[in-house]
Amino acid sequence: MSENAARDRFRWAILVLISVSHIIGATAQYGINTLAPFYQEELELSRAQVGLFFSAFYLAMTGASFGAGWLADRLGIRKTTLQGHVALGACTLAGSMAPSFAWAFASFFFAGLGYSFLNPASTKGVMVWFHRDERATAMGIKQTGVPAGGVVVALLAAPLVLLIGWRGTLAVLGVANFFFGFVFAALWCEPEEETSTVRHAVAPSARETLNVWTFLPASFGTAIFLVGQMALITYIPLYLKESLGFSAYWASQALALTQAGAMFGRVGWGVVSDRLFGGRRKIVLVMIGLMGAALLVALSLMNQQSALWLLLLVIFLSGLCLVGYQGVSYALIGELAGRARTGVALGLMITINAAAATLGTPLFGLIVDQTQSYPLAWQALAAAVAAGCVGLVAFLKEPRGGA
Repeated sequence: MSENAARDRFRWAILVLISVSHIIGATAQYGINTLAPFYQEELELSRAQVGLFFSAFYLAMTGASFGAGWLADRLGIRKTTLQGHVALGACTLAGSMAPSFAWAFASFFFAGLGYSFLNPASTKGVMVWFHRDERATAMGIKQTGVPAGGVVVALLAAPLVLLIGWRGTLAVLGVANFFFGFVFAALWCEPEEETSTVRHAVAPSARETLNVWTFLPASFGTAIFLVGQMALITYIPLYLKESLGFSAYWASQALALTQAGAMFGRVGWGVVSDRLFGGRRKIVLVMIGLMGAALLVALSLMNQQSALWLLLLVIFLSGLCLVGYQGVSYALIGELAGRARTGVALGLMITINAAAATLGTPLFGLIVDQTQSYPLAWQALAAAVAAGCVGLVAFLKEPRGGA
């Protein structure tokens, strides 16, 4: 009873702390792109060089995710998150002092290494504080911190630049991350059951060999979902502008509908999985994938005569499905791997997912370039997502029960 009381009392406060960690971390990530118009001219950068900054951050994050997950399992949530925020903050602060492309590139690359610590640690945090009946909901809530961080930067960056310049603004983002690491470390606590057993149960199990085959089907299935997510976010503005006659401004603004759908989806699908399906993840992921595939086909059928409300609804629902699935998938990976191995399992999943997205996203663009047809590319993507659903049905063995 005392364990349940402790969980009931603190778990939502802990989730707020984890979510704020994501928001603070994401401000540094999105600051790279948001501040690009301000630092491009001063540093005399080409558009390609500006693009390489975010690529450096993302590739470093992807490459280090497995190692970061391994450290999260061994060092614990407090130490891993502290190290991630401190490294991210220090490297972002270094980027604010950049006199050249090479300096900025190196700073953002190492910032990405720091950021890679946050996701495995936060996912492990949800695993230890939330039981199966609420876990996907909690995962979805903490994952909304990523787009929320982008919103914070979008709202605050321009006013701050007017006051203290782009260097000062980037420095503020770095300092905020640096000091939040210590705030997180001071506020973090383990649930009673974890504290009482960590010396006897968690540590030995963390040294056991991870059974990779149990979660590879989920990793590869959701990798195709991530291709859909990245293609949707990357090409929706171009599709609206080049095929449907939108202005550049309104094409970019319509992308906000996709992100809004994502925020609703990351929480909503978690509630569906936890409440309506009793903690089952596989069926919910398959539902999301099939609906996403159908929406991609609907998107391919749109033209300049299509009703605007219908087009915007399809865009919103596409974000709801193809960008909003991650809370459920993260909960599934944690349950497949077990609490003690959540970090390394999630790190490997992120690596697989990101590798697929790195190849699949430009492949979508190549299809458009070669065929001059967005509809064909959307339909090919829909077929790929549907194939991912078939793979989940055929190969994924979902765990039953458990805390």
